[in-house]
Amino acid sequence: MVTGSDQPLPEGLSSRLRFIGPGIILAAAAIGSGELILTPRAGALYGMSIAWVIVLSIIYKMTLTIGLARYTIATGEDIFRGFSRLPGPRFWFVWVLSLLFLIGAVGYSGIALACGSALYALFPSFSMVQWAVVVVVLAYALLLGGSYGPVEKMSFVLSSILIIGVIYSLAVLRPEADWFFRGVVPDIPAGSGVTIISLLGWTAGGASTLVYSFWILEKGIGLRGKDRVSPGEGRSFPIAIKRMRSWMSLVLLDVGLSYLLMIVVSLAFLTIGVLVLRTAGPEGGPLIPAREETTLILSRLLTTAAGPQARFIFLIAALAILLSTVIGLVDGKSRALRTGLKMIFVRSSRISDVGLYRLFVTLMFSIIFVFLFTGRPVALIVLISALEAPMLSLSAIMLVYLLYRKLPEAFRPGLGWLLIITVGTVLYLAFSSLVLFQTLVQLF
Repeated sequence: MVTGSDQPLPEGLSSRLRFIGPGIILAAAAIGSGELILTPRAGALYGMSIAWVIVLSIIYKMTLTIGLARYTIATGEDIFRGFSRLPGPRFWFVWVLSLLFLIGAVGYSGIALACGSALYALFPSFSMVQWAVVVVVLAYALLLGGSYGPVEKMSFVLSSILIIGVIYSLAVLRPEADWFFRGVVPDIPAGSGVTIISLLGWTAGGASTLVYSFWILEKGIGLRGKDRVSPGEGRSFPIAIKRMRSWMSLVLLDVGLSYLLMIVVSLAFLTIGVLVLRTAGPEGGPLIPAREETTLILSRLLTTAAGPQARFIFLIAALAILLSTVIGLVDGKSRALRTGLKMIFVRSSRISDVGLYRLFVTLMFSIIFVFLFTGRPVALIVLISALEAPMLSLSAIMLVYLLYRKLPEAFRPGLGWLLIITVGTVLYLAFSSLVLFQTLVQLF
């Protein structure tokens, strides 16, 4: 491994593009059931007037992701190791996040069942649950190797399928050229409070955003050797600062492409909901399907609008969304859990990194498999998403502490970053706590 001043830096666009990848995995993992189910229903109810909610949510999470990358690039530490430096009982926040990540596998069973539902609609020779089992087995086989490369390549493939499917689905609906801009005037429609809060929580993922830190380390992004900052050290060196800026410019490209994809897909599904569902109900009013039925109803209505090929392409795109979510989340969180275990239980370091990764992949897929048979897929997705949303806000608070107390001044983010994170965290924590309370009341 090269270190210090011999470390190669990406110069020029072609060199930088070779480092693009962690952001694509993040986008593939974050674009999931929220975009596929919630945003079309929101469009049916309130039109494009709440598109601003999606934009603000993505800006906040993109800003948070850039801060995660800044800490990891400067120190060479993943964010779990960073959180181990928080004041208070040792590893307390690592414990909290590890438990949340592990419990999250329960919700992924709901996403796997949604995959099974899409496959059943395409190929009814197997039942929905049988197809879900097939999806779980194939995803497990892909991740069991423990390598980062195949996950990145699969995310590229699934993201490409997703983009093609979304563009095609919009094209067959033939909206007028200026239709989007005429309907996108920001508003808070009457009765839209719960929907707005849910969009803030679901759009572009929740606490899963934190795993971006692990993927950029796998990709080899960041300072090395003597250039690295020791957390808490007040000194900085001109050469290290220059290298830091170079890596951050690369991350801005990677993160920018990631969240551009998220915002395009989210707004596309909102638009599809407006065009397909808003006037498809009784007497020309909105058609609001049950959450479980949203994907299938959209596929049927697209068939009516453009023929059976539209239904096929839409369902393939939906399958790509859901499958990439399962693969990305299990991979990233297994890497995080591996780090957490090695810190909390030092003796576990005797086991290889690959061995620990496989252990958590196996554990998470075992949980997914068991909960395939609960019969409450959407309830599981909603519950886990509601739990992750306020935890993301708490993680942002902890990240601010690390960046401003553990990094030298020259490595800290600017005032603009701090302003967006502060305002966004206050609003996001309040809204997400409310939606968590409402979700628990509805489910229990």
